[in-house]
Amino acid sequence: MSLYDFFRRHKNGGNGSSIQDFPSLNKTRRQGSVDLGSLRMLEEKLAGKQNGTWLSGSRTAQEEFSCALIEAAKECGLYISKDDCKSLGVRKMLPSGESIILENKAQGVVYKLRDPFAKFHLKSSNLNNILYEHIVHNLLFPEVPYSLIGISEDNGSVRIVLSQPFVFETMIPTQQQIDGHLFSLGLRTENRYYYGNDHIAITDVDSTGDNVLLSSTGSLLFIDPIIKIKTNGKDAIEYLTTVGYKK
Repeated sequence: MSLYDFFRRHKNGGNGSSIQDFPSLNKTRRQGSVDLGSLRMLEEKLAGKQNGTWLSGSRTAQEEFSCALIEAAKECGLYISKDDCKSLGVRKMLPSGESIILENKAQGVVYKLRDPFAKFHLKSSNLNNILYEHIVHNLLFPEVPYSLIGISEDNGSVRIVLSQPFVFETMIPTQQQIDGHLFSLGLRTENRYYYGNDHIAITDVDSTGDNVLLSSTGSLLFIDPIIKIKTNGKDAIEYLTTVGYKK
């Protein structure tokens, strides 16, 4: 079952749950319908290119997956050239180990050219999961959702192009506020750095950084946490959608 078909199955509630039980998820689903269609096309193309080494997560597997995903994006019309990416916005020289940040003030968004293999050792060994990280983010943190724009490359290595609303807030919440919010989502501290459950974990969300901001209305805005998918992307999404989403 494709991710697109999964969300269609749960449109009116699945496995005994009702979409009304998940107000933030409902908002995210409406916003993400285009993403789901794009992911469906990529899934179908990648299925024909599936390579057993992808599950190893090795450097060779990453290179093979990059080539397959770039080729799939071109076949689906989702490929964005490196030159076209430059026109998306003004590059911000912000410290980021994962993404090139392009700011577009006219649109009120930032574009992120994400290297999905940066910090991959903190995430997952299943390369397919990189397609689902932003969906997991949106389910957990719909206040600052990602939209999938397309797939690009840099010297043959794949880049996932995402947009995100520009956040003007600069206040940093306390660790107690961050912990309380994550606990309300059904996540628990796993060690000094991770919050998680049996399906996912997140990190890089402490009060000493700038990945979590406090809005003027008191809402916490999780900008770019590192998301670890422990199972596979679809299982994690199904769990968050039907069982484990608490908001």
